Amino acid sequence: MQRNDVTRRIERDIYDLLQWNKPVRSAATLVLIVGSILLTRSYSLLQLGAALFTVAIGLNLVYVTFIIQTQKVFSESSETIHPYRGVISNKEQLTTVDKRLVHHYSSLFVDVAETLIRALARIVFIEDTMTSVKWFGIFYVTWAISAHLSSRTIILIFVISAFIFPRLYMSNKGIVDSHLMQGEALMKEQMNNCQEFAKENMGNAYAKTRAYFARVGTSGTDAKNSMANTSAAIKKEE
Repeated sequence: MQRNDVTRRIERDIYDLLQWNKPVRSAATLVLIVGSILLTRSYSLLQLGAALFTVAIGLNLVYVTFIIQTQKVFSESSETIHPYRGVISNKEQLTTVDKRLVHHYSSLFVDVAETLIRALARIVFIEDTMTSVKWFGIFYVTWAISAHLSSRTIILIFVISAFIFPRLYMSNKGIVDSHLMQGEALMKEQMNNCQEFAKENMGNAYAKTRAYFARVGTSGTDAKNSMANTSAAIKKEE
């Protein structure tokens, strides 16, 4: 499963965002995501949408009324100019959808989906053992704590951790890498021991199974021979 240029670009942009290479952009993204999660915990999307349109319409009612009344008072002409006349009169521009913009974001959505599918496929089908083991632990812990915490809380913890730990890692890269290498070596050693233990037990079980079936087969043959000898003795006595 080869990574294409779009996948690399998306991953690079995500890493730049999480490593705070552009602090203003990273901070704005973090505040936006956390704020959205906190708002949706207390309010539904319908409430938020209704509130947004209420505020927008209310502010524009005050603004338009103020502008029109000001024109009536200070203008010598009785004709007033609507402050949004340029937007309202240009109906074609107001209702026309930029197809290039739609195509761009549609392609971006497909590229992100393909990137996620490739990443999950590499993890599930064990392209790299250590990577799959790491994600196995992450998914298991998520599965375990999901019984005690809500999905929004877990997502909030994950988002904050994603923005904090990469930066901490870059600040303490040498120390963290040494501990990670020790942990990886220990994990590989334990995995090799488990594989050897499983192989040895399977070998012993296979040998015992063969011995059992061989013994059962021998006992059956002896029984058949005994029965044949008994029958021959009875015939001779007759």
